[in-house]
Amino acid sequence: MDYLLHILILINIYIILVVSLDLVAGYTGLLSIAHAAFYGIGAYSTALLSLHFQTNFLFNMLFGVLGAAFLGIIIAFP
Repeated sequence: MDYLLHILILINIYIILVVSLDLVAGYTGLLSIAHAAFYGIGAYSTALLSLHFQTNFLFNMLFGVLGAAFLGIIIAFP
């Protein structure tokens, strides 16, 4: 049962990533490779918080999202 839950969680994570890429590439016609980079930045910062500080999962996810958004804003406005 744990394996099935793990697979379903991974499927949902990839669905969110694909829907966001479809929104940019499909409807607007823009090719954005930055989706994978920001996805990786958010996941990496969430994993580092989980491993080194043992903080709450929701806090880690919030920090990952805000960290990726902050770096996106920094890159967007040079």
